Amino acid sequence: MARQATRSVEELDEYLGLVRAAGLDAPWSRPGPLIESKKTRVQPCVWRWAEIEPLLERSADFVAPGQGTERRILRLANPGVPERTSTHTLSVAVQYLLPGEVAPAHRHSPNALRFMLRGQGAYTTVDGDKCLMKPGDLVLTPTPMLHDHGNEGNEPVIWFDGLDSPIVRYLEALTQQRHPEDRQDIGQVVGASERRFRAAGLRPATAAAAARPGRLIHYRWQAAHAALEQLAEVESDPFDDVILEYVDPATGRSIFPTMACYIQMIRPGVHTRAHRQTSSAVYHVVRGAGSTVIDGVRHEWREGDFFAIPPLARHEHANEETEPAILFSLQDVPLLTALGLYREEE
Repeated sequence: MARQATRSVEELDEYLGLVRAAGLDAPWSRPGPLIESKKTRVQPCVWRWAEIEPLLERSADFVAPGQGTERRILRLANPGVPERTSTHTLSVAVQYLLPGEVAPAHRHSPNALRFMLRGQGAYTTVDGDKCLMKPGDLVLTPTPMLHDHGNEGNEPVIWFDGLDSPIVRYLEALTQQRHPEDRQDIGQVVGASERRFRAAGLRPATAAAAARPGRLIHYRWQAAHAALEQLAEVESDPFDDVILEYVDPATGRSIFPTMACYIQMIRPGVHTRAHRQTSSAVYHVVRGAGSTVIDGVRHEWREGDFFAIPPLARHEHANEETEPAILFSLQDVPLLTALGLYREEE
């Protein structure tokens, strides 16, 4: 038989005090659902390359990699996120190396990627595999691979880093380790992973590959751009126009369990349909100019800019110029998909 609650307010207050003293909580004592929803703190925002580049160049007057800090970076800080990351799950930072500089070898639990922006002569070595980076190239440094960067050219180089560190930090699994030497030893063949996965649809079938499965860590801009242009001749998407995902060719899955990377083309005159997703995203404008409407507010962007889209923010892209716009993005789609939480709707 159900019991009628007849106790006084004073008695309830006394009872709740005992509950708190015991390290317990009585959510039924407060109005609302037992599990309260959380409004996102991520804000739509645009980071302008015209502001980023001169500040990045000036940072060399104040800090050098390996001298008090391991990386010379400027992080894209979302004004709504207290941790000063780019969204609640993604952290993006722009990195700057002068000729001859080395960003010392280290490893860490967050997954990371590097998308090359400016200059010639940059490299990233990942577990002994030296990757010579050109503008538009994507290089992965999965957990817990050892990696270092350097500039062997005659001009400054710039790329941006994307990490899932906010997720790893929230899970209290953040670890990092400095290598004894600034540079790690390099394997006999430069670009080994790129050579193993040279052609789409093919993967090594050797005994060595079966014993120690490798993965592609260097994705060339030339190949990605060519694939994007060819896809544009075949099909498009109403929400993203022409879009490709970077995947692990050995498995067909997203590059990381927590992050996916996409390259997309918004063709001249295209205005995509609006939709929203439970995922968040950070975009970089590789080429061209255009705009994105996020929850009814129009944000213009041009080459070099970055912009963030919060989870469940309705958005649409437009290109009113005469040349295609190309966007690179990192998104937390794989994480939400694995948790059964990814949703997409108009």
